[in-house]
Amino acid sequence: MTNILFLGVVNATPNSFSDGHRNLDNDFQIGQLEKFQQAKYGLDIGAESTAPFNEAISFKQEWQRLNDYISQHLDRLKAFKTISIDTYKVETMEEFMHSYGHHFSEVIWNDVSGAIDKEGLALFKKYPKMRYILCHNLAPKRNLANSHMDYLNENLDFNSIREFFNHKIAFLSEHNFDMDRLILDPCFGFSKTLNQNLELLENIHKIQDIHENWLIGISKKSFLQHLVRLEGNEDEMTDIHAASEKFHWKYLKRLKTRLNGVKELYFRVHEAGNITD
Repeated sequence: MTNILFLGVVNATPNSFSDGHRNLDNDFQIGQLEKFQQAKYGLDIGAESTAPFNEAISFKQEWQRLNDYISQHLDRLKAFKTISIDTYKVETMEEFMHSYGHHFSEVIWNDVSGAIDKEGLALFKKYPKMRYILCHNLAPKRNLANSHMDYLNENLDFNSIREFFNHKIAFLSEHNFDMDRLILDPCFGFSKTLNQNLELLENIHKIQDIHENWLIGISKKSFLQHLVRLEGNEDEMTDIHAASEKFHWKYLKRLKTRLNGVKELYFRVHEAGNITD
């Protein structure tokens, strides 16, 4: 039976598109934490926006944002069993583990770069209980993660996604990485066209056999607005952004059914919701 888990997204960024730029308001931050705690979700904390229209920031900037957020809310954060850190910078993840990792029973590195390099391997070895989200991002280097839309593959198909993950998994295996720590993320919106995202959404179950742990993050993705325009009613057209989040939960219910062969299935979400029938 698949274990369904949720990671609630919180942003410590001044330029996050997903929460209407309210995320630096203290009351808003507290409200988010209370909402996700009541829902018994884990947290996915990010301090750099990887949306294509945003510039990359330095490690120093990212860590200052992340450290400010965590130190301000540490007592509330300790109530969460699982904390995921959304960063492609090894230095940021290492600083978090050194400063705060001991406070949490489960820590996940949500690395959107899709790059497994010697610095990452060293961090895995240093923190053997830290879990790792491997993302399908076609940017060739870690520091190019933000430029993922410059590396589209117009011929992307499920065989190439399978090959991407199998190659990375084989490399991790060669370095004695415990596969129970690994979570795969097809990374909707990264290095993919609109049609590729929609095809992946409909048929992701075709590659679920690659690994037993997966994360799906489609909340706030722009391609959902396309689905609203195709399938929505007249009322939903008046507020496509809000309607797209309703579609998001509808598709999570479908994915829950279609990915019933996996061991763990994480959903990365911006609001608490319900996927029960």
